[in-house]
Amino acid sequence: MAARAHIAEIGRLVGEGRIQDALTVSQAVLRSDPGAEGLVDLVLRLRADLLAMQSLEAVRSSQEHLKRLSATAAQQLVRDILRDPRYDDPRRLERFGAQVASQNEEDGMLAEVFRRIGTTNETFFEFGVGNGLQNNTLQFLFRGWRGAWVEINQPKLAFIRQRFADPIGRGALQVTGSPVTAENIDEVVRSLGLPEDLDLLSIDIDGNDYHVWKALGAIRPRVVIIEYNPRFPPPIRVVKQYDPDYRWSADTDIGASLQSLTDLATAKGYDLVGTCIGGINAIYVRSDVAGDLFLKSATAADFFHHARFQISFSGGFGVGHPSTYVPFDTE
Repeated sequence: MAARAHIAEIGRLVGEGRIQDALTVSQAVLRSDPGAEGLVDLVLRLRADLLAMQSLEAVRSSQEHLKRLSATAAQQLVRDILRDPRYDDPRRLERFGAQVASQNEEDGMLAEVFRRIGTTNETFFEFGVGNGLQNNTLQFLFRGWRGAWVEINQPKLAFIRQRFADPIGRGALQVTGSPVTAENIDEVVRSLGLPEDLDLLSIDIDGNDYHVWKALGAIRPRVVIIEYNPRFPPPIRVVKQYDPDYRWSADTDIGASLQSLTDLATAKGYDLVGTCIGGINAIYVRSDVAGDLFLKSATAADFFHHARFQISFSGGFGVGHPSTYVPFDTE
C-alpha cells in the first residue's frame, strides 16, 4: 500500500523532469517495503534515465568548452595576423575589423570606410542576404539607414518579412524575392527606386557575382563589397562561367578571383581598398571618392588574403551569441 501511495508522487516528479528526486523517493519507498511490486524495475529505469541525462549534460558541457577553446584560438589567430608590420599603415583597413552582423569583420571595415568618406543618402542595396540576420548591411539598418534586400530562397524570404516587419512597415527596408541576373539587374534596381549614387552595394550570390556587377549600370554605388574566390591569389585571373540558373553547391566553384574582380573594378572606376583577413570579401571605393584616404597599390596582391574559414566558423570576430533582430529604440 505504501508503494502505491507514492506512485502518483513519483509520476509527478518524473513529469516535471525531476528524475533525481523521483529516484530518491523510489529508493526510500523500496527500503521501507523491499517487496513492493514493480518498484525494483522502476528504480532501475530511473537510474538509467538519470545516467543518460548526466551523460548528455556532460557532452553538452564538453561541446561548450570546445566552442570556447575554438573561439579563443581563432581570436588569437586574428591577433597574430594583425601583428604583421604591414598593417601598421593607418590607411589599411584590417585592424578596424569588427562584427555586428557580418560573417566576419566586414562591419568594422565598412564603418571605417564611411568614417573616412562620409555618406550621401545613407542607402544600401544587398542581394544574397540569407535570412537577414547575417549580412553586410544589417548594421546600417541599425544605424538608421534605408535600403533594399534581395533573397530568392522562399523560406528565408518569408522569415525576413516576418522578423523585419517593423522596418519594412516604416519604409526603411524593401525586400524582394526577384532573381538577380546579368540580364535583369538594372530592372530590379529601377523597380526598387534606388538612388544612382547610393552609398553601399553588397553582392553575395555565390556564383554570378562578377557578371552581375559587370552588367550593373543603373547605379554607381560609392562603395561595393563583393565576395572573391580565395582559392586563386593574384595575378591569377579566374571568372566562373556565367549561368543565370546557377545555384551554389557548397564547393569551390564560386565567383571570381580577386585579380579578375579588381580588373573589373578598375574598368568601372573603383579602387580596391581592402579585404577581410578571412579571405572572403573585398571592398572597393569609387575612385572619385577614395582620393588619398586609403592605401594605394599597384597590385591586388598587396590586399589579398587566403581563405581562413576557421576564423568564421570558430568565432574569430563573433559576439558570442547568434545574431537576431528586434525593433529597438534609438534614443
